Parts: sequence; C-alpha cells; structure tokens
Amino acid sequence: MSGSNVSGSEVTGAMVPVPVIPVPAATTVVVVPPKKKKRNRALIVVLIIVAILALLAFIAFLIGENFAKNYAQDYIRTRVIQVLGLPADAKVDVDLHGGSIILQALAGHINEVDVSVPQVAFGPLTGSATLHAENVPLDANAPVGVLNVEFAASETDLAKIAGNLSGLQLDSITLTEPDIVIASSFSLLGFPIPLGVSILPSAADGQLVFTPDVVTIADQPFAVKDVLANPLFGGFARDLLKQQSICIAGNLPKALELTSVGVEGKRLVLKFTADGAALGGPELSTLGTCGN
Repeated sequence: MSGSNVSGSEVTGAMVPVPVIPVPAATTVVVVPPKKKKRNRALIVVLIIVAILALLAFIAFLIGENFAKNYAQDYIRTRVIQVLGLPADAKVDVDLHGGSIILQALAGHINEVDVSVPQVAFGPLTGSATLHAENVPLDANAPVGVLNVEFAASETDLAKIAGNLSGLQLDSITLTEPDIVIASSFSLLGFPIPLGVSILPSAADGQLVFTPDVVTIADQPFAVKDVLANPLFGGFARDLLKQQSICIAGNLPKALELTSVGVEGKRLVLKFTADGAALGGPELSTLGTCGN
C-alpha cells in the first residue's frame, strides 16, 4: 500500500492550472485621404473670375446706359429746339423717367418723355412750355404715339400783347380765373371814370380769341351788349369791347393743333396736341395757318 501513496506535493504540482493570457481584439484602421487642395483652389479661382466678369459686365452696362441716356436726351433736345424754333443754346430740360434706355432702344422707342422749356415765344406771346410724349420712336420719320404741348404766360407776359386786348391804353392786366381782367379809364364830362373789362379767352381756327364778357364802370358791372347800346359811352366802347384775336398757328408747326385756352390760377394756358406726328416729318417743320 505504501507504493500507491502519492505525496501531496506531487498531486498539487500536477493540478496547477495554466493562466490564460487575453488576446487583444483586432483594430480596424481607417486611412483618410488628404484633401485635394489643388481642386479647391481651382474652384475658388473660377469663382473669383466669374465675380470679376460679372462686375465688369455691370460696369459696362452702366456706362452703356449712361451713354444711351445722354444720346436720347440730346436727340430729343435737338428736335424740340427745331420744332419750337428756339436758339441753339436754349435751356431745355429732358426727363426720360425710369427704366433702362438700352432696353427701350432695343424695342425701337422711348416709353415716356417730359420736356421743360423755361422761355419760349409762341408768336407775340412769351412764356414757358412743357411737352409730354409717349412711345417716342428712335426713327425720326416714325410717328409719335402721344405728343402734348402746354404753354403758359404770366400777367407780366400778357403786358406785351396789351394792344390785342383793347383799343384803349391799359393801366393793368390781371388774371382772375376764368378771365383776363383789364383796367383802364375814360373821361366823361371832364371826370375820369374807372373802367374794367373781363375778357374770356378761347381758341378758334388756330387763333387765340379774346371776347369781352363783363364791363365794370365805376364799380358797377354791366353786360357788354348793354354798354354797346348806350349812346352815352360813344365810340370808345366799340373800340374797347371789340373782340380781338392773335394768330398762333401761323407761328408754330402745323402739326401742333391749338385745342384749348384758359386761365388757370395766375397763368394763361394754351394746350396743343400733335399725336401721331413724326419728329423728323414735314408736319413738325412746316408752319401752320390760321382761319379767317
């Protein structure tokens, strides 16, 4: 039995477990490619070039627009000077309103134009004028869509045509809507009598017509027919109250038709129209005539 005994040390030595050493898990390594700096730089350069080209195109458009605007203003100013018979150095202000002149020119016309002339003569009358036109073609021989002219004379301007308002020496001329009011005086039995006449202006056959409306004698109003029928006032009344006129059409292009005359505030306003006339046509370069 002694042979079968095993010592404790031997048994213990045979049964000691072998320690397990953990193996680390495999690590996946992702390789990030470097940024393509050259491609990004090329894109930036392209964008810069595009921006520069766009800026240059915008500047070129502005320069072209300014040139086109100046050309259109000079073109219209020249035609207005010719049509109204103004001096070459006359002050003429041209307003083309908004919108691109280049785009309008591509369409063949300017949409809307307003012109201001501070000093102009319409026959013996002097004053200021404004012109309004629409659809103004760049071709001088093509018709204008709308062309209106408004002429205005002040009380001071009317003093130059005093002889066309009355046969008497006038003391004053005032504008009181809707009449032109003239003041004078006459002598009756050695006494001066103040006299006033309200004159209604109108247009007829290219003429500016002045028709006496009401007569005021010593602050008393009378109808014209009553004054003419009264022998007390003698022949002076016939000279004073005779209808007078001024030929306007004979001093302006025949295309400009005098359509109305009236007192507006403190101005005598004459209105003309020439729709459909060509800026370079004979109708705006040939003088008109007045009816008998």
